[in-house]
Amino acid sequence: MGFVSLPVRLARTLHSRWLRLGAIDRERLAPLARDARDRALDLRGANDRDQAERELKAANESLAAAIVASAEADPEVDEAEVQGLRADLRRELDRLAGADVTVSRTTSRQPAK
Repeated sequence: MGFVSLPVRLARTLHSRWLRLGAIDRERLAPLARDARDRALDLRGANDRDQAERELKAANESLAAAIVASAEADPEVDEAEVQGLRADLRRELDRLAGADVTVSRTTSRQPAK
């Protein structure tokens, strides 16, 4: 398996979280989820990879913020659960960032052929 960028992995994680939302929230956030998914898929063939990654990061941020806002607006979700969601998203981002650094270090140590 080849290198998968951090923004693409984050898009996968957020899409998975979006799929676990209730039907009403999932429908309301569907355009944001589709945008993040499509930008992640488009990244592979992008001519300007840096620009495409910036656009994907922005789409990811929008989807993450909407997922948190949805939890905040839900009267059945208390503040502790919202804080837990924020902490979970932060841990996932940190975990993915750590994995990105590890892959980067491993890739740079491979001998030239």
